[in-house]
Amino acid sequence: MIRFFLSLSLVAALLVIVAWIVVEKQWIEALPSFFFESLIFLLFGTGILFVYLYKFDKPDYFVQLYLLSMALKLIAYGAYNFFVIVEDEKGATLNVSWFMLVYFFFSALEIAFLYQKITNRSGK
Repeated sequence: MIRFFLSLSLVAALLVIVAWIVVEKQWIEALPSFFFESLIFLLFGTGILFVYLYKFDKPDYFVQLYLLSMALKLIAYGAYNFFVIVEDEKGATLNVSWFMLVYFFFSALEIAFLYQKITNRSGK
């Protein structure tokens, strides 16, 4: 589990560095207005759900729990994005694009670590 959180932190740091470079190269004018808020929200959301799924010890119900967590994430992240759009209509496209990019990377990392755990459990 420590490897996951180290990897998650590393991916978050790399995304911040790449975003800073993109602004420095003037490929975009500025960072999204909800840059750090979105990053922190996704970092904690992904971390909390990963811990809960990782510690779940009933393999027969893992898929149902994972699907439930996906539904909860969609509702919570949808509400967050709605809030972001209402608060900054002009920067909505950049904010939502940043959110989706971070969500993609964090979800891919979460799936990779959960898949590794599940395949190791079934191999025993």
